[in-house]
Amino acid sequence: MQMIKIIFLFFVLLMVSNSALYAQDSPASKRPFYEYKGNYGEQLDKKKSAFTSAFGYELVDMGRSWAPDEVEILHLAFKQLPSTFYGISGMKSLYRLDSIMLDPEQIPTDDIPAATLPAFSTIYEHTTKSYKVFVDKKNLRVEFYNPLFYEDRPALINIIQHEMAHAFDMAKGFLSFSDEWISLTKFRVLHIFALDGDRDSNSIYTLINDPTVDNYAPVSTRNLPTYSRLNPQEDFANSVTAYIHYPYFRYTHPSRYEFLKKNVFAGKEYFLEDSTVNSFEEKIQSDLDNALANGQWDDVRNIFIELGRGYYPDLEKGIISQIKETLGTMSISQEKDRILALGTCYLNQPEGLELRKDLIRAGRVSVKTFLKDQKCFRIARDFFEKNLSKWSASNLYFYQDGGKSFLQFTDPVLPTAHVRGFDTEYSWRMFVVDGGKKPIAQGRFVTDEGGNGSVLIDLVQSAGKKFDIPEGKVLGMDLGIRRTHPRTFKIIESKKTGIQFIVQPWFRYMGPQSPEIRLTTPFNSPRAFH
Repeated sequence: MQMIKIIFLFFVLLMVSNSALYAQDSPASKRPFYEYKGNYGEQLDKKKSAFTSAFGYELVDMGRSWAPDEVEILHLAFKQLPSTFYGISGMKSLYRLDSIMLDPEQIPTDDIPAATLPAFSTIYEHTTKSYKVFVDKKNLRVEFYNPLFYEDRPALINIIQHEMAHAFDMAKGFLSFSDEWISLTKFRVLHIFALDGDRDSNSIYTLINDPTVDNYAPVSTRNLPTYSRLNPQEDFANSVTAYIHYPYFRYTHPSRYEFLKKNVFAGKEYFLEDSTVNSFEEKIQSDLDNALANGQWDDVRNIFIELGRGYYPDLEKGIISQIKETLGTMSISQEKDRILALGTCYLNQPEGLELRKDLIRAGRVSVKTFLKDQKCFRIARDFFEKNLSKWSASNLYFYQDGGKSFLQFTDPVLPTAHVRGFDTEYSWRMFVVDGGKKPIAQGRFVTDEGGNGSVLIDLVQSAGKKFDIPEGKVLGMDLGIRRTHPRTFKIIESKKTGIQFIVQPWFRYMGPQSPEIRLTTPFNSPRAFH
């Protein structure tokens, strides 16, 4: 029986020209070396003991020993968490390893900083018509690996708390699989029929995001904008860290905020509510106007950072026009020019790029200044054209709904391609596996407007004509992406990615809006969510 196996991995997608991570003891390591003065072992034991006393978890060395500075940053991260995260039932230890241990055929592990275990499977049981989550017979645990401790402090703390959110979620029987969370986040149940299955067999299922919803949970600046769209568990964990760190979360996602306040944080809040505003747009504009009026340029940049965690095209365009007016035609302050210019790198509109170009041409901000900034470097021309633009689409799904056939996927590069002035074309091809090279159908879909990174294509509409999909045969579909600049005529193509599936006339792809998912572990009876 084919099964979906999920492990909570916090993938690091470093957007730099050389994405290699250095081993901790390598001569090339960028991690600073500290000479520890005093009794190292005794001091470390005291720090570990203090952590255990404060938070209820033993720090276990497992092939890699905890270092004093690592325990200190762990302590700081846990102090920011609510007490509901201390001494989570079923979890006794936090583990320190060099890297995650996976099967040889699984994904590379060099860039994974942390993981929450055990894995679980999602199965739709045909006989009982019920949705189940089967958790592996292993202890609940969080593991931390070498790459984690190369992160800067804010990202490192974010990752630790993200993984603890996964642990809390699992220990509570998966709040992220509850009907309430699925409903408020707009995930949808998708059945996936096994290629070798029959009508009476069980099938796997997953939950897919809604492409018409522009904003799922806001993400860290180190992560891809589509990260929260992967599944309800990532959306939940990112929502937890947003609740702690992002002041606009309560305005951008009020339903998520209230759910977490009640079910996760036991009423604890980190930011005061502004009762003078009624919406996110009002809050952003009010804070921005105040910062600009008082010359608080760093505050303006911080507002841009928060705005850039989501997709707000109309709001961003208006703000960029406001910043352009604030900067004027002549430089009054180099510091003001620099901070405001770098801040626009967090916005996902081409008008921000044009503003930066104007400042460069006027000699007010240098190209070197932009390239020194990590965020600006990620969307710079050379990195985009040589690296980012060639990324393939991910999370491909074929399904039928309402008598139509669709292809849904995520393209995390789409917003940046739009900023850089590129149109994006998706081309697909459907064929019978082992049935020759002739396609059953093929089509294309072009967008010049950017987007939230989640793409849904109506196959018949994009093919331009009707076609018949053979039933009961293993079918394949591949998808390619071409980025074209309308002025320079530069064309960049990604590697194709693909899926296999089978269409049966009696199979229903879309599940109910309230699936009432049941959790099953070797240690307890099934638990239903309503």
